[in-house]
Amino acid sequence: MFSMSRWLLGFLFLGVIVLNSCNKAEVKEEGNTLMKSQENDVYHEWNNVFMQIERYAAFYRPGPAPRALAYLGYSAYEACLGGMPEYQTLQYRYGINDMPPVQTNLYWPEVINASYAYLMNKFFSDVTFKDKAGNVLDRNQFLKMIELKEIELKKQYSQKTNDIILNKSEAHGQEVAAAIWRFAVSDQVGHDAHLNPFPNPVNSQGCDWVPTDHVADRGLYPQWGKVRRFALSQDDLDALVSPFECDADTNSVIYAQAYEMYVLAKIARKDPKGEMEHIAEFWSDDRVGWTFSPASRLVAIADQIVAKEKFDLQKTCVLYAQLGMALNEAAVIAWYNKYKFNVERPITYIHRNIDANFDIPWLGFTPPFPAYPSGHSTFGFSGVAILEAFVGGSYEFTDHCHELRTDFNGQPRSFNTLRDLANENALSRLPLGVHYRMDYDSGNFCGTRAAKRVLDLPWKK
Repeated sequence: MFSMSRWLLGFLFLGVIVLNSCNKAEVKEEGNTLMKSQENDVYHEWNNVFMQIERYAAFYRPGPAPRALAYLGYSAYEACLGGMPEYQTLQYRYGINDMPPVQTNLYWPEVINASYAYLMNKFFSDVTFKDKAGNVLDRNQFLKMIELKEIELKKQYSQKTNDIILNKSEAHGQEVAAAIWRFAVSDQVGHDAHLNPFPNPVNSQGCDWVPTDHVADRGLYPQWGKVRRFALSQDDLDALVSPFECDADTNSVIYAQAYEMYVLAKIARKDPKGEMEHIAEFWSDDRVGWTFSPASRLVAIADQIVAKEKFDLQKTCVLYAQLGMALNEAAVIAWYNKYKFNVERPITYIHRNIDANFDIPWLGFTPPFPAYPSGHSTFGFSGVAILEAFVGGSYEFTDHCHELRTDFNGQPRSFNTLRDLANENALSRLPLGVHYRMDYDSGNFCGTRAAKRVLDLPWKK
């Protein structure tokens, strides 16, 4: 009797062990099937890789970088719909007919890992990389960063799910990314534009913009207004009004705006450690090899907010899809209007009407495309409008993007609202010596419109 009881107890104990093991397996495989329950570090990891690589990518700014960010974010969004039941595909809106079917019960960080790795390798595969001095760098070292990051993250995720789910997740991320890449390649204007960034000579007349640096008779990306859009209509592109006439009269609006910029630039130059110089340097992000580009700056800002507010993976996924698209739209609408209105840069106007000896403080060059609207302003206001949709219009923020820099003043700057941040970003182009106030204002108009159109897309069911 005693031996039979001990046998029964042993059997029951073994049954409990087996049952518990099954339950653990179910938790590991089935318990975290929704995006909201999984970690979001995968976005921080890949955003960091993107910004490290894009920093050295020649002619990837201003347009190709936000274009790449749009496709990266959108691909991850489509790949993860099986974990976001209240969201829906946008593939039919864009005519993507070969998108793999939605899958559920995947490990979503690995889906995103595979998608980002696939597309980032594609977007940077034929880019020329340069350091601060303009020296060409070995492309393979940057592509290796992508390869190693994918391996590193997959290894981490192998500890959090089983091999079957991990491999299914990887395959799905890659398959969706491949469909998105085919879609990206079909944009004949945007695809590989970085290989021919100065395609057309500039036809300037009277007070029209003329190149001041780099290439004597050509502008950078004059075709970018025809790059594929995700949300903006042609009416949106044409909604910006004509700027002020070129007028040498000291009582004219354009003279007043040129003189304002001239004074602010002189203040910045006079006090290299002062507020105006700090603002000019802090927001520049113009130089290849120095920092990430102006559009990517908004991703760096978003990254800080995502970490601080502890966004879940679903919220993070939607944020970066919408942010990438808005930045792409910002580039298109800004460059469409730059070459539509062809407004000369302040330095040209100032040389002719105010001070023939004026030069650009700190930055040292004027970007090789027309002034109106400001790309910085358009990117800033588009990105901030997306972020406000997630954290509200009264969100206080301190930007730590450049705080470890020693080659310029990267001391963090604090803002009462994200809108204040966007305004300072736009204003920074005046003491830097490259924009009028009307460029700042028109960038606000264009960027805000770009973000609104993206937010209005039918994201939810």
